[in-house]
Amino acid sequence: MNERQKRLRERRLIKLSIITGSAFTIWAIIVGIAGDSKSIIFDALFSMVGISLSGVSLLVNNFVRKPDDDDLPFGRAQFEPFSMTLQSAVIIFLCLYSLATSVMDIIGGGKLVELDIALPYLIASIIGCFLLWLYFRQKALQIRSEYVRIEATEWQLDALLSTGVLVVLSLGYFLRDTSVAFLIPYLDPGMVIIISILFLRIPVRTFWKNIRELLQFAPDDEVEEKIHQEAEAISKHYGFVDEYVRVAKTGSSYTIEIDFLLPEELAHTQVKELDGIRQELYERIRGDYKMWLTISFTTERKWMI
Repeated sequence: MNERQKRLRERRLIKLSIITGSAFTIWAIIVGIAGDSKSIIFDALFSMVGISLSGVSLLVNNFVRKPDDDDLPFGRAQFEPFSMTLQSAVIIFLCLYSLATSVMDIIGGGKLVELDIALPYLIASIIGCFLLWLYFRQKALQIRSEYVRIEATEWQLDALLSTGVLVVLSLGYFLRDTSVAFLIPYLDPGMVIIISILFLRIPVRTFWKNIRELLQFAPDDEVEEKIHQEAEAISKHYGFVDEYVRVAKTGSSYTIEIDFLLPEELAHTQVKELDGIRQELYERIRGDYKMWLTISFTTERKWMI
């Protein structure tokens, strides 16, 4: 699959996520208000944020495929981790906000939820979100798309959230005529607190991963390892003194700089021969990813650092 086909499939999948997410969000808002359920309203807000950020992803997806220009001579790949950092930051804020307001609800005495109103939505939400999570996860693996993977993660969180809400509200139904019935008003805000804390792990991890890309940390993945191995193999094969490899990953693009230190006896090697070595190394390290590759040769170590 070429880059253009990948972009088109990403856009179709994101549009599908937006449409289905909008339908669930509208339904959740109506049910949450009618049933006075903070956890369902949290579910609706989470979906609403996901839809908004999916729209941002769609815009960024279209933007990054444009050719380089004078303003962005090194490409637009940095906008991918930027948009994902934004998505993760908003989800983190939503979790923290819901956590704080639910703590306030518990301090205020909790609240009762009408399970009969919420039940049909919760069952449909669990089944629908779970199936959509499996679908988007499979597509993300097929086309190796970070955008689609994040969409899959959002559907996974939606499915888990709806499941948790259903379990807790059902528990309240069975506790009505028991000695611990006084706990029922605290179940809904208590569930939001638990979910908010559990949900923080995924967006925090995504946020940190993409911040590392924006700051151009080394990716520490199998692509980087392969580049180091192949550069070292080339250096040994041609009798070079040393090699220095720099790799950074931004979105789906790798920025690679490889410097070779040549011995004095190879100082007058023809440019055509060096270009042949460049081509050989390129063939060894290229893969199903974009890269900005610079390969240089020098006889002075100071130009490598």
